[in-house]
Amino acid sequence: MPHAPEYTLRAGTPDDLPFLTSLAPRLVATAPAWRDQGAMLAEYPPLFAQALHDPGDDSAVLVACCPLGRPLGFTLLYWHPHERGVFVKDLAVSEAAQGQGVGRFLMAAAEAWGRQRGAVELMLKTSWFNTHAREFYAHAGFREDHVALVRRLD
Repeated sequence: MPHAPEYTLRAGTPDDLPFLTSLAPRLVATAPAWRDQGAMLAEYPPLFAQALHDPGDDSAVLVACCPLGRPLGFTLLYWHPHERGVFVKDLAVSEAAQGQGVGRFLMAAAEAWGRQRGAVELMLKTSWFNTHAREFYAHAGFREDHVALVRRLD
């Protein structure tokens, strides 16, 4: 097995906004056809800007970088102290870095971030139609728990 590159982890900064936004299409690519992907994409820049400019104690943007410092992926995390859990709001890896262990590296970082706060679980949501992500998370030890049902009101 080839040696995996050494990734570094750092907190996201406002300078990372273009990188995070560039990965937003990967986050909505498997949305069902009835979802408005344009509207979904439009929600990401302000969400990411707030997370990067005003990261309270209850949230973090963690960025995985290659040995030269180039960002490869990120995760946006929220701490829920009453549930003693970390919610993985988003996790995305650049297309060029996919399949190289960056997602696993970020999941380990999310777990460490949660453990530092006393978390007993990581939680996340992904599209039912995103079979690649569902397989990734199952391989990482996640189990299906809740089922979200959606009815559009327009």
